[in-house]
Amino acid sequence: MSTSTPPRSRHAARPAGRPPASPYRSPMFWLLPMLVVVLLAAIGTGLYMGGLANPTGHLKGFPIAVVNEDAGTGAAADGAGGQNLGQEILNGFADRAAEGEELDLRVLSWADAQEQLGNGEVYAAVVIPATFSSDAAGLVSGALTEEPAARPAVTVYTDPKAGALAARLATGIIEPGLKEASTSMGEQLSSAAKDAQAQARALVEQQLRLSQDDQARRTLEAAAQAGPATEAFARQLIQQQAGTPAQLAQTLAPVVSASSTLLLQEPIQISSVTYHPVEEGTALGMGSFYYAILLLVLGLTGSIGVNVLVDGKLGIMPLELGPQFLQARRTTPSRWMTMLVKWGIFVAAAAPAAGMVMWVASAADVPLPSGGTLFLVSWLAMSAVSAAVFALLTVFGNAGLLVAMVYLVLMGLPSSGAVVPVEALPGFFRAIAPWEPLHHIATAVRGILYFGAGTDTGLGTDVLALTIILAVSLLVGILAGTAYDRFFGRRGVKPTDTAAA
Repeated sequence: MSTSTPPRSRHAARPAGRPPASPYRSPMFWLLPMLVVVLLAAIGTGLYMGGLANPTGHLKGFPIAVVNEDAGTGAAADGAGGQNLGQEILNGFADRAAEGEELDLRVLSWADAQEQLGNGEVYAAVVIPATFSSDAAGLVSGALTEEPAARPAVTVYTDPKAGALAARLATGIIEPGLKEASTSMGEQLSSAAKDAQAQARALVEQQLRLSQDDQARRTLEAAAQAGPATEAFARQLIQQQAGTPAQLAQTLAPVVSASSTLLLQEPIQISSVTYHPVEEGTALGMGSFYYAILLLVLGLTGSIGVNVLVDGKLGIMPLELGPQFLQARRTTPSRWMTMLVKWGIFVAAAAPAAGMVMWVASAADVPLPSGGTLFLVSWLAMSAVSAAVFALLTVFGNAGLLVAMVYLVLMGLPSSGAVVPVEALPGFFRAIAPWEPLHHIATAVRGILYFGAGTDTGLGTDVLALTIILAVSLLVGILAGTAYDRFFGRRGVKPTDTAAA
């Protein structure tokens, strides 16, 4: 009877007396950690610089309001004709918006524009006053009469609380359009001023000529009584003075001065006004973003701390505290139950943590309106971030920490819309923003701190989105943990072979 030698396992025990191979001799010991660092550098740079480097080049649906209150001139006020220069500016913005998808131009009343500025729905509002056309017409008449005239003014309202960069982007979009409109209007007003100057000169010349003709008539009548020689001399004198009215009109008629000419070339006065002045303690409007980042970091780092401590106490991994290296008795808990235990511990701690954040921030003179709403949203935000972290740890094991950093931080910061508005992000980041906790945390905190915590600020949508992210994360973690336990066994049931590790 022949006997066969069983195949040798890849991880069979080494012969007695032979020392184990040093891990330092393995190339992967050195290369794998370095590869992870290089990959994180590539991913992080690609996400950060790709998402934030060129906001003007990725504008899409950037919301700006235009309010035209111009009453026009002449019959324009009755809608029967005349001229409405404010409408021409509005049409210019509309034409620019129609050229592409960069602008979301909203033609609103001033009341509606104030409401949307107050809720952060638009980043800027261009307001054209009722006297715009009449002021422009007054510049032309004032250039000839030397009477003081008001420049046609346009006011641009921006809101740094909706995002400091958003206000700068809005200004960068609006001001070139207004300067172009000012140049175009300047050509119209300069032409009108030249026409008015010519008409004024013609009128003066006409009046002088009428006066000269009347004087010549009377001179001829008097000369005729003196005799033919006197009459002939008078006619010769009148003929020599025929060009005098034109010469005098050139001197006496009003002309447009050099200063008025320059003013007419750039007639529109553009004023930029901050609609929501930032208060002290708001970090120039960036305070809501810093607060949101704090909640994200607390959710991430707190979850990591809970994960390490719970796994150490369960004996799943050693617990190293300073010089102490502790190995608790190994247990065999189910993965999904362990995830829920960890998350439950964090949620219990997140409530006092949210209160502590508010207390310390208040002590640092940070204005915190709607404290109850802010507390609940902060608690929900940290709990949602924690659920995502524990779900990724359940699915990917220890590698889930790196995945969580990529998902929550490297992908979350560019797509948050707090640094660069979502409307100025590349399409990839606009697509992932609804699934990023930081996007909803940032907009929710901004709505609470700066826009009155009303539902019209989008707060309800953000709370719902965070709740969905939390529920989906827990569901994924439970399903993955259950499947792993069923097909691969619970953690700690079989000790991991040293060679396999």
